[in-house]
Amino acid sequence: MVDLFKETSSRLGLTEADIYQGTLTTGGQPGPTYLSTKPQVPSAVKAKMVSIHTIEELKDLVGGSAGAAAPRNIPEPWPQNKQEADVKHLNESEERQVYAALRTMLAGQQETVSSYTGIVERRYFPIQAGVFAVNDIVVKPDHPLVIEPEEGHDPVILNVNSITLEPGGQIFCHTPVIIIANKFIKQ
Repeated sequence: MVDLFKETSSRLGLTEADIYQGTLTTGGQPGPTYLSTKPQVPSAVKAKMVSIHTIEELKDLVGGSAGAAAPRNIPEPWPQNKQEADVKHLNESEERQVYAALRTMLAGQQETVSSYTGIVERRYFPIQAGVFAVNDIVVKPDHPLVIEPEEGHDPVILNVNSITLEPGGQIFCHTPVIIIANKFIKQ
């Protein structure tokens, strides 16, 4: 069996110093436990910032593959006259279309949304992602784990050997989160 934690740590260039050794257990203090890239928030683990330069790098990281089920909301082809559109001026509907195309690409269905390749690359890449690497996490009831970015919708990668969610335990994600775990245990 592949050890996703070790493989992902290596792929992201993480060293032993970048990995929280032992078990991170929520509830060691009142309220939630944070994994945050915001400087003003006391994060339980320091993030390592990494760059993801292409859709292919992101697909490799999240395990997108041909034949995977595509999202239900595959957008209509991106208009030819908007191929060079400035991503800063996309309206809400266009943002949703581009995001849906990205999700479709990550599901291994790139050919279905090939007209979006340029706009997706300009809108999302390179991605600056905060990586939290932890051997094991235990989420206790009444002490949620909160994952949040520094700003906007910057993605966060949680690379962990195991996550145990005790009865009543909760994880709140305030950003797109890529969770890579060998085991996810819900008690």
